[in-house]
This record gives sequence, C-alpha cells and structure tokens, in this order.
Amino acid sequence: MTTAARVLVWTVAVAVVVVLVALAVPVASGAYVVAQLVSFRAVLGLGAAALATLLLAVPVTRRRLLPVTVALAVGALAQGAVLVTRSVPQHTSAPDSGDQLVVLSFNTLDTVDAGLLAALALEHGADVVVLPETSGYTARMTAKRLAAAGSPMQLLAAEGNTSFIAGTALLVAGHVGTYPIAEPLPTRLGSLRADPEDPLTSPVIVAAHPMAPVSRRAMPPWRTETRLVATTCAETPGAIVAGDLNATLDHPGLRELGPCVDAARAAGAAALGTWPSDVPALLAAPIDHVLVDGRAWRVVAFQVLPRTGGSDHRPVLATLARR
Repeated sequence: MTTAARVLVWTVAVAVVVVLVALAVPVASGAYVVAQLVSFRAVLGLGAAALATLLLAVPVTRRRLLPVTVALAVGALAQGAVLVTRSVPQHTSAPDSGDQLVVLSFNTLDTVDAGLLAALALEHGADVVVLPETSGYTARMTAKRLAAAGSPMQLLAAEGNTSFIAGTALLVAGHVGTYPIAEPLPTRLGSLRADPEDPLTSPVIVAAHPMAPVSRRAMPPWRTETRLVATTCAETPGAIVAGDLNATLDHPGLRELGPCVDAARAAGAAALGTWPSDVPALLAAPIDHVLVDGRAWRVVAFQVLPRTGGSDHRPVLATLARR
C-alpha cells in the first residue's frame, strides 16, 4: 500500500470514529441530519458492526482497511454503550403512598377506531389517555365506549394549526380529578395543558404534540416547541406530560428536564423505540414519552406496547406512584 493510500485509510478511520462517537455523546444533535441520525442509535450501531464484520471477512480489506474496521467497531460499541445504559433502571429510594396512576399515550395517526382505543385503555386500566393525531369524533366515541363499559372519562382536546393532521385529545378518569380548564399550548400540531379544579389532590396534565424535524425549515420550531413542552413540565410542580414529543433524550429539547424525569429512562426502557411501528422496537426511534415531576411521582413501570391498528407509532404505558 502506498503512503497516500495509508493516509487516506487513516483519514477515513479517524472520520468514522469522530462521527460515530460524536453521535454517541451526542454533539450538535439539534442540527439537521444529525438530529435524524441520532434518533436511530441501534441502526447506527448495527450498521457499523455489520460493515466492520464484512471488512474482516474479506482478506484484502482485512489487511488494508484494518484502521477503518477498528473505527467502525469502536463506533458500534459507543452506540451500544448508550443503549445498554438506557436499559438500566434508575432506582430511587424515596417512598411512595401506594396511590398509582396509569398513563397511556398513543399517536393514532387518526387511523385507529374508537372501539380499539377503548379496549386498549380498559385492558391496561389507564387513568389518563393522551391521543395525538386523533380526531374529535374518534375521541368522543372512545369516551362514549369507556363510559358504557363503566369507566367514564372527561374529554379535553386541542386542535392543531394544520388541516391535514388531527389534533390532540386527553381523556382523564373521574377519580384523578376534575379539569375545568384546558389551555392550548403554542405548538403547531395541537397540545394542551389541563389544570385541575383541586391542585392539591390532582396533577396538572399536559397532552403534547410538538413539531417534527421533517425538514431544514422545521428545525427552529421543532427545537422551540420541544423545549416548551419540557419547560412546562419542569416549571409545573407535580406535572404529568405525555404525548408524541417528536424528540429523543439526545435532542436539545429533552436533554435538560430539571426536576422532571422521563418515565422510560427511569424504568430502563429508553432504548426501545416507538416510531415507525413496522420495525422492531429496538430499531425504532423513542419519540413518544411520559415525563413526570420526579419530586411528586415515582415511575413504577414503563412499557412500549405492540403495534396497534394502522398507526405508525406504538402506544406507550407508564405506571406512576405518588410519592
């Protein structure tokens, strides 16, 4: 191998290490392209590991591209380390009262019918149901079916500012509290903050659906709206925030949660993704969340449920205990 070829190989190896390790840190995760890549850690890790294995399997590349192979292996290990860390539960020693609350969040893509939604809520004993991208009609029919099954829920809703994406609905069981006020949050896809009649016994609940980072132009509002959701949680004592937040824990909006905690991270389930629903959960992006004030709530369990209906998201379920 010539000197120039060796220099090129080492340059590529260094670039691979820098990129893959930077994505593991992550660096510049709010930038276009980087934000999209960092959402799929398992894909990055498995892709790097597969390419390293391929290079090792071929005698010619094994000898000549060894630095690149090592770089890919290091990058794969870096991504894997993050996923392993997020699969370890964060145990807390503070006691709870035994008063548990089950929160179900499901972006339905407005394709899941009311019968299936009501059955899902009843099956898991949900006390709070957050339904981004769900029409008012479907939400009303879901509430009607739940009432007929002996589990009446108050219905609140927020419309989005687009004609092609349905708004966000919130269903709350009566024993959780009475919510006379639903204040829309300034997100394009429809979010709301529900304040209880008695804030001493009932939590503020936020049903959220901020902008997605679908294009370069969408990046500034995406960063602003996800940060708004996280700040609302951090600044509201006892808050519960749930929905399709269109961001992972690596993105700027959710990286600093203050006193709030991500339920999936607390339960050791933050490596499992929710979108898209037609790939294994480990390969999907974990963008559906339940955030809670860690001073008021302890996370008992968190589940990413199986694909349901025609939605491109998986439902998530958090079991909380009041401290």
